[in-house]
Amino acid sequence: MRKIYLIPALLFMMLLIASCRKRDGLTADNYVVFETAAQGITAAETSITVRLKLAIHSTQEIPVTIDLAETGVQYGVDYSTSPAAVNGKIQLTVPSGSNEASFIVNKSNAVLFDGDEQLVFDINNAAAPVLIGVTRRFKLDFGEIVAANASLTINGGGTLYPNKVFVDLSANRQTVVNRNAWDLGFYTAAGEYRVILNSSAAMMAKQISKNDLNTVTAADTVGFSTDVAFNQFAPITGSLPYIDYPSGDLNRTAIAAVSAIAEDNKVFIVNRGLAPGSPAASRGWKKIRILRNASGGYTLQQADISASSFTTIDIAKDDQFFFRYLSFESGIVNVEPTKKKWDLAWTYFSNVTNFGSGEVPYLFQDILLINRNVQIARVMNTAKSFADFTEADIASQTFLSTQNAFAADWRSGGGPTTSPAVRSDRYYIIKDGDNNYYKLRFTALTQNGERGYPAFESVLVNKG
Repeated sequence: MRKIYLIPALLFMMLLIASCRKRDGLTADNYVVFETAAQGITAAETSITVRLKLAIHSTQEIPVTIDLAETGVQYGVDYSTSPAAVNGKIQLTVPSGSNEASFIVNKSNAVLFDGDEQLVFDINNAAAPVLIGVTRRFKLDFGEIVAANASLTINGGGTLYPNKVFVDLSANRQTVVNRNAWDLGFYTAAGEYRVILNSSAAMMAKQISKNDLNTVTAADTVGFSTDVAFNQFAPITGSLPYIDYPSGDLNRTAIAAVSAIAEDNKVFIVNRGLAPGSPAASRGWKKIRILRNASGGYTLQQADISASSFTTIDIAKDDQFFFRYLSFESGIVNVEPTKKKWDLAWTYFSNVTNFGSGEVPYLFQDILLINRNVQIARVMNTAKSFADFTEADIASQTFLSTQNAFAADWRSGGGPTTSPAVRSDRYYIIKDGDNNYYKLRFTALTQNGERGYPAFESVLVNKG
């Protein structure tokens, strides 16, 4: 009888151990990885920031040791790092409450590179309880690269979406900007005088009949809080003219084209929108007037609504960029990279939707935008799988160039019984500003259940 009961007992213990292992597997391990596996530092750049990421925000300081190997360069002669490397190792610490640490690689002055020089960084050790993840090696080329394969987790900043993130597929690089860091963008094309609002901050603008800022008072803004503002619970079609239309069409901006005749340029009342937060705080209101100046750029007059005087600032055009940006507090600021140094942007966004009575302004999160020199096409897996798509399939695709062509198409919105999620039945073909073609698919909407950190992978299909 003992033998009869011994077998079930052993089976029970084995099942119990297996069950415990399965339950343990449900607990997410925290691991550290490089943000990307490879990048290049161009001839025009003097430094580059290399970032490490934790999967989960740490509740304690996490020391990390990184090994450094050189090819064709010498530390202290051709380059340096901050913090400094000692005996081929860089020591970093991920602060408590954070999920990120970084170091800087600086090129030495007056050093010419052939383009085949390279640094390789390996995560050697991370303090417990953090493990070392898959992307434990980072390669830095001293020259521009065209990434053949890339995977990236977008640093949107979490569930409040504080960041707008610009992605350069060929460089395998993201540029993170606080989405409230600017207010107005000034178009740089020759002969064009167009101004955009910060659509990542829910901004709106409405023209009034006056062209003298000093004569504008609060009386000129009566009723504006109703129609010159987003209302997610009761959006109205009447607010549509006061946003920049989300397609990126510069003929449909809230602020009219800046006329060469100064008297024709009227005052606009600007709702600066909302800051990240829950609840989101108002960023206040401004009165502005924009003129052309003798240098071929713009002159902005701006003040608070109740102010009896205004300040003036000139904004010069710069052909390296599509727009030059201005903050009412900080003046001219850097926001997006140069024209060919970004392809996609992920952001919180002033979009439109239709609930049955026409388009209304409506704020969306997890929006994908494309640059003005980029085109995008959608491919369904039923037509051609991601793995099977090749250069020969490019010609049959229908490419779009509106900035919001597939804005929220890559994800489902969820519902009463389902959570938002990546759509796994589709992917996208991206044609960048250098005529490189990439296939791209999103692999995650969240990281450890937190929105604001979507991930994608891309593969070079054809080099331009």
